[in-house]
Amino acid sequence: MIKALFNRRPENSEQTQYVILNSFQHLVKLLSYETLNQVQGDKDAFSHQPTKSLKCNYEKLRTPCLSGRQANSELQRGFTLIETIVVIVILSIVSAIAIKFLADSLRVYTMTVNQKTLFDEGKLTLERMCRDIRDGQNITVPAAGASNTYITFTRTNATAQDVASEAITFRLFGTTLYEIKATPAANTPLAANVSTFTATQGTAAANTLNEITLALNLSLTGGGNVTLQTKVYPKNLPRDAMGTTYKNFCQNWMEYISP
Repeated sequence: MIKALFNRRPENSEQTQYVILNSFQHLVKLLSYETLNQVQGDKDAFSHQPTKSLKCNYEKLRTPCLSGRQANSELQRGFTLIETIVVIVILSIVSAIAIKFLADSLRVYTMTVNQKTLFDEGKLTLERMCRDIRDGQNITVPAAGASNTYITFTRTNATAQDVASEAITFRLFGTTLYEIKATPAANTPLAANVSTFTATQGTAAANTLNEITLALNLSLTGGGNVTLQTKVYPKNLPRDAMGTTYKNFCQNWMEYISP
């Protein structure tokens, strides 16, 4: 159009000026129209592009959500009856094993504590009896080569509890072992939870005459059983037919307790 306007031949100078002016006006209008269309197109492109992008992003996000919802629905469907029964059986087996392990551990611990208690009590009782028998000057019961459930002897020296030449008996009544003496008359318990008590004297043939073997068995109903045994030789016996031995001090022995 601009080319056509400029190709027109003017007849005079006024007409020439008119043609040029008219051509510039048309050129300005044309440029303004093209610029406006371009700006409007850019505006539309700018305004529609975010909408299209958001829509595309929405479609992209919508698909994983639907698939995740389907996956969650598969996981949330619950357990079947067989699966529940299998889990219950497995938990029952594991619980039974754990309970048995704990019960055995508790039983072993209780038995160990009971064993220690019985051992300490039996050891202290045997030590007390041996100290008294070691100071004995004769053994009345049991006889040589015999065994009995009690022992009776005569202690030589006096102590804080006993007088000199005191007759002492260790005897079991029920489950309690007592020390029985006449002066002053008293029955002193030495140990409880005693099942059996045996005193045995040796023989001359075995060269163990006057040697006393004490056997003590202690037990608890809750578990625990201890058997202790020791030997003791009275050191204040009179001279016998065998003569003086290295174990017998012929009534010249006395236990000394330092203050």
